[in-house]
Amino acid sequence: MAAGKILSLLAGILTIVATFMLSWVSVAGTPTYYAYGIGIVKNLPAMFTNADTLGGLLGIPGFAIYIIAGILIAFLLSGIFQLIGIKSRALAIIGSIFVLLIGILTLLGVLSIVINIDWVIYIFGDSVPIIDGIIPFDLVLGPASLGLYVLIAGGALGLIAGFMKRGL
Repeated sequence: MAAGKILSLLAGILTIVATFMLSWVSVAGTPTYYAYGIGIVKNLPAMFTNADTLGGLLGIPGFAIYIIAGILIAFLLSGIFQLIGIKSRALAIIGSIFVLLIGILTLLGVLSIVINIDWVIYIFGDSVPIIDGIIPFDLVLGPASLGLYVLIAGGALGLIAGFMKRGL
């Protein structure tokens, strides 16, 4: 197996695990909000039914919520795109771009450079863990949690894999 295929497989697995099993950020409070992929899935219906209200809370126009929802749906599928990237380099690159976009914007948001922490609560956040203490696994490392760093690493690996030649 060529190195590009192995890296694409590894990137897809890292991305799927980081998206759905690991917490990217936890916002302490009552209750504690965890940002991870399942939180996005739970908040997607609100993005389509209450776009104007949600946009008002975040300080953006309501129609922008629909665009953000489309980007987040593509992001949720990006781990699968990276796995398909074993055969198609273009899908590995596309999947990795969405992963890096969400990962880096979330990291910049945690550092209060681009977005504020309200995005974690209203878009990425979920206050009810699937299995308390296990899913999402929350290991705080600096300003963010382990999942965010694994997510960015999966995106970077997938991007590198996308530009590598495929062997036989």
